[in-house]
Amino acid sequence: MTFLKARLDRDEAVARACMGASWRVAPGGRVRVDAWPETAGDGQPEKQGFVASAENEAYVEHIVRNDPKQVLRRVVGQRRVVALYEKEQWARQRGVPGSGVLEDVLRGLASQYSDHPAYRSEWA
Repeated sequence: MTFLKARLDRDEAVARACMGASWRVAPGGRVRVDAWPETAGDGQPEKQGFVASAENEAYVEHIVRNDPKQVLRRVVGQRRVVALYEKEQWARQRGVPGSGVLEDVLRGLASQYSDHPAYRSEWA
């Protein structure tokens, strides 16, 4: 549980550090962000920001699909599963039977971090 919570905390911190504007696919294998603020002090539109370039459009689309806002939504959803598991554990400690399914779900969520040095193979 501690491992998964720490990974989610890190995902959230990194995503928040990259926030500001929506990422989008731009021509030429580039990932752009929409300007923020929308206008400069003189009322003229700001130039669009550059995030990354990639070899092909599929790579660009993959990057955009994992923009900071999407990562934050994913973290929120996974934290909801963690909270359900903690509630189930609390109830089990008080004699209420549980299915154990949520533990399997958490193992599945943790597996996305299997390349992390703190990940344990027995969690698979």
